[in-house]
Amino acid sequence: MAKKLGKKARKFARKNLQSAAKRNRKIRNQINHRRPRRGGESLRPAPASRGGAAREDGDLEAPQRVDDATTMSTNDDAAILINGLEFPEDDFEIDADFSDSDGYLSEDPGCPYYSDSEDCDAGKDCIMQDGLGRQNEDMNLDIKKQKKKLKKLLDKDPDFANFLEKWQSELESYRSKEDSDEDDGMDSMDDDDDDSKDGSSQSAKILTGKTISEWSQLVSKEPKSPAIRNLLNAFRDACRYGVHSDSSSMQRFQNARVFYQIITFVLSESDNIFRGLLEISDDANKGQIMNLKQSKKWKTVDPLIKSYLQNSLGLLSQLTDNKILAFVLTRLRASVVLFSAYPSTSRRLLKILFRLWASGDQTLSLSAFLMIREVASLLPDCLDLCLTKAYNTYLASTKLVNDRNTKHIDFLMNCLVELLSLDVQKSSERAVTSVEQLNAILRQASKTKEKEDLRKIDNWQYINCVNLWVRFLCCNYKDYNLHPLLSRVLQVIRGVAHLFPGTRYLPLRLKLVRMLNELSTCSQMFFPIPSLLFDCLEFREVSQKAQTQKTRVNFSSLLKVPKSLLKSREFQEQCILSAIQVLSTHFAQWSYHVSFPEVATIPLILLKRLHEQTTIESLHRPIKRLIDQVNENKDFIERKREVASFSPNDKASVDSFLQDEKSSGNTSFTRFYASVAENWQPRGRKTL
Repeated sequence: MAKKLGKKARKFARKNLQSAAKRNRKIRNQINHRRPRRGGESLRPAPASRGGAAREDGDLEAPQRVDDATTMSTNDDAAILINGLEFPEDDFEIDADFSDSDGYLSEDPGCPYYSDSEDCDAGKDCIMQDGLGRQNEDMNLDIKKQKKKLKKLLDKDPDFANFLEKWQSELESYRSKEDSDEDDGMDSMDDDDDDSKDGSSQSAKILTGKTISEWSQLVSKEPKSPAIRNLLNAFRDACRYGVHSDSSSMQRFQNARVFYQIITFVLSESDNIFRGLLEISDDANKGQIMNLKQSKKWKTVDPLIKSYLQNSLGLLSQLTDNKILAFVLTRLRASVVLFSAYPSTSRRLLKILFRLWASGDQTLSLSAFLMIREVASLLPDCLDLCLTKAYNTYLASTKLVNDRNTKHIDFLMNCLVELLSLDVQKSSERAVTSVEQLNAILRQASKTKEKEDLRKIDNWQYINCVNLWVRFLCCNYKDYNLHPLLSRVLQVIRGVAHLFPGTRYLPLRLKLVRMLNELSTCSQMFFPIPSLLFDCLEFREVSQKAQTQKTRVNFSSLLKVPKSLLKSREFQEQCILSAIQVLSTHFAQWSYHVSFPEVATIPLILLKRLHEQTTIESLHRPIKRLIDQVNENKDFIERKREVASFSPNDKASVDSFLQDEKSSGNTSFTRFYASVAENWQPRGRKTL
């Protein structure tokens, strides 16, 4: 059995080890997060500066592009908004199910241990036996150097040697007293308890690859074999490695290969082993697990499942490699139904999963979401918690938007919509509550027109929250009665569009118009989209300096354009081309409808005016092409209407008008829109 570390070594470990530092930072963050804010729960933003007053055209001076340089300045406003939109979460006790156990299982002394012939290379493959690793080796080297210096000093100065001998006895007694006090205090509660639980005889035995292979074969042949307890204890030690570095159980692995061998086998085979012991199928549900909890069979397997689940969650909390985390999540997903027996552990699992889901790594986020969906599907009691935490996590992830995280935010939105679609009735109630909060913020801003209230809307969290419910409506409107929610969302979109006039807010307008296009497609309702665009497409003359200066405008990370870009050629081209793409989508939706000539009349007038006013030669051709295609489709519909024999009041005949042509898709405007969408797709990945 390894020798217990002294006081100085333990103190050094607590201050310098990476695992201890990481744990301390986590504790500090939790304390700071739970600390109540001064001045009550409600927060007010900092007062607006006099230089940031609203302009005559409704534009605000504050820049709205969110990037790394503006992160600190936007945190206060984002915090104000998220406190008003997020759903409250109930506090829960973590690991209440395992409060009486640390995951250690009593082992059968008859299980064999073997020694391998392979040598342990401490520099490359071997896990450090003392728990301190290279830091401890550096300390030993420093001690040796100090001893050499001290020996030289003693040879040169006899008086100093006599002084050391005089105080040597007192120094040794003082150190022994400190060590005994420390052992009777903290170590008697931690180290001695761990030694008593682990068993000194078992902790002293080194685990080799041959031993793990033999145990694995025994368990594979007979799941009831006592070797399963030894394997789970080894898995426990592997999961706790680096967290409890001063524990003697961390010295059991011969090398890193054995470490990974234990992790891989237990994660891959435990679920099959537990299902075999409980005699349940792969499609077992929560009801079967709860019925089994009252049987004798469960009492035998319960300690094994507890140890496995507890240590697996500990492993997820400590791992930093995304690929290994994804592997652990994939294997643990098969055992989701077992979490139903331990409610507080399920909550801790969800807390870890949502943290991983919000990470920027695509593979890890997908693996975490697949397990979240599995928990929400198999454990109905956890659905409310999943929806609440998913919604709050999404809002927290969208308060800062830049060029790098737009795809990740869209991925989070799609995942959240999929979760909400598991129970549309329950989710629609949450949606109505959220949209009412959005509407309340909008009414306040429309009433006061103050900069503080406008910032709560001209904000990425607000816009992404609206976009979330638009996506939810598009996915479920045809199958469920969501018209009340649709009317509320339309009210918010129109209110925001009219609240921010001016060319600077064209990126925001474009986002709102795309939402209206999506809602129009799913509901088959007409919305006057062109009127929201053309009042923004009025540009001033492009200066000669702006023509020569090349600027890149990325609308995907903008809500308001900086003043310096308003007269730039790149910005004006981007605005016109984006408007053409959005209008083409709008016209394509109604291109086969009997009322298309009336729908296109006013937009054609505005397009012709825009074609005459624009001074950028490269924009004349795309505008003229859209005008020609709309005119051609308008003439086509009018010719078809002349030979129609039904009345406009005949709704069935109106709905069936030109359905054969629509199915074939051979009209000129359909081919035009397909080319626009195809040409725009590469551009959209960069600039939209």
